[in-house]
Amino acid sequence: MDFDIKAEAKRLFNATWDLFDKGDDRTADDSIDMLHKAHASRYLWGLVGEPVNFARGEWQVSRAYSNLGMGEAAILHALKSLEIAQTDNLGALDVAFGHECVARAYAILGDSENAVYHKQKGLEAAAALDQNDHDYTVGELNSINIPSQ
Repeated sequence: MDFDIKAEAKRLFNATWDLFDKGDDRTADDSIDMLHKAHASRYLWGLVGEPVNFARGEWQVSRAYSNLGMGEAAILHALKSLEIAQTDNLGALDVAFGHECVARAYAILGDSENAVYHKQKGLEAAAALDQNDHDYTVGELNSINIPSQ
């Protein structure tokens, strides 16, 4: 049996997005499947990918945990995503989304101060993006529900 690791990493990444998109229609089984697929994709990217795949994989794992309200797991992967984006100089998009997932995880944990800080850093990074990426990124940053301080 031939197994194309890169193709499977991409397939799992996209399948995780499909489960994100289910939103309130996502079942408990879908939620577990979402976590498995996000982790599996990130693992496979670790075998065949490069830093951009690692950062985006960590972002996706963090977002899966955020979608489930699991802040402690979300922050672990969010901080790794941001670290990779900054250390490997991946550019404004990945830095902005690194800050986005960190802000989202802190918001879930009830840490408004850090959530606001990282949201602002994400907005600053997004300023360097082209219009389409900028608008999408700002929309994602503005979708974070930060608790009142």
